Amino acid sequence: MFDDDNFLDDDMDVKELVNRFEEMVKQHQSCYFDADELNVILEHYLQQNNIKKANLAADIAVKYHPNNPIINIIKAKQLLVNSHAQEALSTLKNADLDRNDADYLITLAVCYSDLGEHQKAINAYMKAAKELDFRDCEDIYNFIADEYGSLSDMENALKFLKLGIKGTEDLDSHYFDIRNCYSSLQRMDEAVEFFRGEIDKSPYSKAAWMALGNCYVRLGQLDKAIEQFEYALAIDPHYKKGYIDIATAYNELDRFKETIEIVDEAKRYRAESALLLCLYGEAHAKLGDNESALKIYQKALKMDDKLPEAYAGIGFVLSDENNPESAIKFLRHAHTLSPYNTDYMYVLVEEYDKLGEYDNALKFVNEILELNPYDENVYISMMECYVLKDDINRAMEALERGLLMLPNNAALLYRKAYIYFVEEWNDAGLRTLELALQADYNGHIEFLNFDAESLTNNQEIMDLIEEYRKKNK
Repeated sequence: MFDDDNFLDDDMDVKELVNRFEEMVKQHQSCYFDADELNVILEHYLQQNNIKKANLAADIAVKYHPNNPIINIIKAKQLLVNSHAQEALSTLKNADLDRNDADYLITLAVCYSDLGEHQKAINAYMKAAKELDFRDCEDIYNFIADEYGSLSDMENALKFLKLGIKGTEDLDSHYFDIRNCYSSLQRMDEAVEFFRGEIDKSPYSKAAWMALGNCYVRLGQLDKAIEQFEYALAIDPHYKKGYIDIATAYNELDRFKETIEIVDEAKRYRAESALLLCLYGEAHAKLGDNESALKIYQKALKMDDKLPEAYAGIGFVLSDENNPESAIKFLRHAHTLSPYNTDYMYVLVEEYDKLGEYDNALKFVNEILELNPYDENVYISMMECYVLKDDINRAMEALERGLLMLPNNAALLYRKAYIYFVEEWNDAGLRTLELALQADYNGHIEFLNFDAESLTNNQEIMDLIEEYRKKNK
């Protein structure tokens, strides 16, 4: 909940205190700790997320110091750690405590946070920081940033994340949160400048170089991203995440031979990981070497048998080899491990379609729909399943459903027009085609490829497309 050093005397050593407590527990001995010491020990275990020992420290404090006012704060913390925020809040409010004590205010803030009262939590944290004269308050600033994030106030979240940088042990994660704020505010160019500033302060910070690289990823500038990742690797050639991010960028750029080279370099520095092997396997598969890809994915699974990317990779290769039954087996396992990855679900839909198991395909289409109702592809997949089932009415309903969520979506309009023409509803087809041409003229190229011979032989269709070609000159 807070940096316990703020609440210790200068001569108190937290590590020594915790070691003494653990030795007492291990030896089943009785050893005296005052209430303040037990509060510090409790905080240490809360920071370590060691709920069992946090409860033990709290129980001992309550047993041996029942009349000490601080016990009410300790009881509140114990209630919080056991998910009883309302009772914790009542304990604090009903106790005879110093309402200006920083420990009290921080515990109060956590109560409000757990109860979803984020503005009240912010107010309590700010009062605590003021009581500490705003010295060594980086942890508190980070908690305030979390509260603003919960309120979707990214401007203030960003402000306090910056103030809290020095108080974080996990700089990679902290920079990730800052990057997300900039992204939400659509100010990624400013993010680039911010992380350049961080690099100027600490030129040998891997975290800063990686953060800058990932800003370029979000800007779609993958070549620049790779340059920054390479700087991180120059600082630490054993840095696994650096290799993973470079290999990911190379695969995105279809530079698969360079992926293979960077993974081979990682192997030389003993920086191989299961996820990196999956990127390696993907590169081999994209280059047509499915046999090597399968061996690489199997090696990845030996390193981590719960890695969804490895199961999915095998599934993708088997799909490419037109082995839908086996592909489905691996893809379903990947889906179980990563149930929100729609890429896996889309391929499952395709594989079930190959087998003519359209109802199974539609189950996964509906899962995707629940996750992302604004994805045009889910409505296209739904339409295709119903077309394959020879259910044109339901296919049209799928497109109409999509157009309710995505009005004037060209991809959906072109498909709706195509169904009209197939069903020989020419007037409706022309009206819908015109709407599609208005939304995206260039989409007519894909439209004509749905059935080039039939559609290009319809003079009214070609005349309408020609009309819009002239308008789009």
